Formats: sequence, C-alpha cells, structure tokens
Amino acid sequence: MAIGIFSKLNIARQCREDFNVSVWRCPTFLFLLMGVVVVVAILVSYYIANNYSSDPLVSSLLAMATAAVTFTVGHIMVQSFTTVVEANKLKSRFLNIISHELLTPMTAVRWAINTLENNPEIDAAGKENRAADMLKIIKENNDKLVSIVKDILDVSRIENGKIAIQPATFDLLSGVQKIIIQKTSELEQKQNSIELKSDDNLPLVNADPERIKTAIGNLMDNAIKYSKPNSKIIISLKRAGDHVIFEIQDFGVGIPKKEHKNIFSKFFRADNVIFYQTRGLGVGLFLAKFIIEASGGKISFESQEGSGSKFRFSLPVTK
Repeated sequence: MAIGIFSKLNIARQCREDFNVSVWRCPTFLFLLMGVVVVVAILVSYYIANNYSSDPLVSSLLAMATAAVTFTVGHIMVQSFTTVVEANKLKSRFLNIISHELLTPMTAVRWAINTLENNPEIDAAGKENRAADMLKIIKENNDKLVSIVKDILDVSRIENGKIAIQPATFDLLSGVQKIIIQKTSELEQKQNSIELKSDDNLPLVNADPERIKTAIGNLMDNAIKYSKPNSKIIISLKRAGDHVIFEIQDFGVGIPKKEHKNIFSKFFRADNVIFYQTRGLGVGLFLAKFIIEASGGKISFESQEGSGSKFRFSLPVTK
C-alpha cells in the first residue's frame, strides 16, 4: 500500500508514463506548481504590504502581480491540457484508421483461403488456375500488411529519433522509372497514365536511395489515388543550381485551402477525399517530408480543390 502511495506521488513518472510529456508540460505537475506559486505570491504580497508599505498603491500593484503570475501559470496549464487532449484525439484517430486499413487486406486473405478450401469439385487444371489466382491475392494483401506495419514503425522511429538515413550517390531518374513500372497495376485500374519529363544529363544526387524511393512512392500513390479516372499524371526532373528538383502533378480532387496547414501532419486526410472512398493511413506525406529534409532537401506543394495538386522536392547534387 505504501509503495502504491509513493508511486502516485511520483509526478515525474506519471508525466512520463501516463501523459508521455515532459514534466514542464504535465498537467499534474503544473497544477501543483500553480498552487505553490499562488500561495507563495499571496504570502509575499501580504508580508511586503504588512511590513514595508502602507501605501494602497503598492498593495494594489502586488495584487496585480499575483494575478498576473496566476494567469500565466493557468495559461500554461490550459495549453498542456490541450496538448494531452489533442494527443488522445490523435490516438483515437490512429486506432480507427489502422483498424480499417488492417481489416481490408486480412479479409481478402481470408476470402482467398476459404475459396481454396471450399472448392474440392474443381478439376485439376481448374483448381491449379484458381489456386494461382488466390495465391496472388494472398501475396498482394500480405504486401499491403507489411507496408502498413513498416510505415507505422517508421513513424515511431521518427518520433523517437531512431530512424536511420544512409546517404549514397544514385541516379534519381532511374529510380523514378523503376517506381513507375511498379505502379503499372494501379495506373491501369484507374486508366491513368504518367508522363515523365527530364533534363538531359541529369546529375547524380546524394541521399538515402531506399528512403527517397519510399518518399517518391508515397507521392505517386497519392497522385494515383486522388486523380480522376482517365487523367494524366506529370512527373518532371530538372536541375536547379546544386540541387535536382522532382515535381509530380495530378489533376484530381485537390486539397481544400483551409487544410493546407495540416498536409504534412501524421494521420491527416483531407475531408474531401472521403467522397472518393480512398484508403490510407495518412502518414505518406509525413514520412516523405521527414525523409526529404533529413536528406538535405526541401518539400513544398501547391493545390486547389477540384483542380489537383503539385508536389515538389529538391535533393543535393553529388559534388
């Protein structure tokens, strides 16, 4: 029992484990601090007014000072509570998104397995063809699950400062061409096409090749998902001083202006994409921004609702 009481009195531990914030942003600590500050301010004001001054003006100034200190600490407390509430909302949103994202491929895998198990009457050739189709479905959805888990792990590593960036010299154009080939199936499903433009003799860049491919893949996935059917996606590569500029433009749903400020936030999805029933964790742009900036580049965008979006980033040229 005594251990439990001492555990509750350990405010630093509560802040770290219950709220996952520093002591100076922890509501429990700030509430205690506010009480101490108010009591001390009142006692000091009373002592000064009682022993050193009988002037009402001095007493009034001391009262105002006490009120100002109380207001300041109270304001900090409100901000801390807001931070905790926002963190809880973010956690709820994450759980909602991840449950749907995991459920879809898992359901597809279960359906494929049930189909294989419940069709003993198919002849040998037919069963072999059906098995190949079902195994393809299982593989594709397993890849989706692996991708979801990798994205979640990367977000966690970024927040904990443990993600590794391994710069190397590589050909950005070649990497983009390979990713376009990988996206052929998604493009065909929406009957979209990609037009690739590039400067001649584009220099090599210095960045983490695998991470940059992830960032480009995320940008390309968004362009495909939010494009209108039978539309074109334009990708361009050009040199600008000691950087190579990558741009990708779609002519899809666009992003409402009021939501531009949140575009690189974790688990963010614009309100207007719900109409198009697109899926996603909402971490692709968050990861892309971190990867680009950690590689010495910058990322920006332009978007207009109903007209589409253009994202661009820069990477340093190999010297």
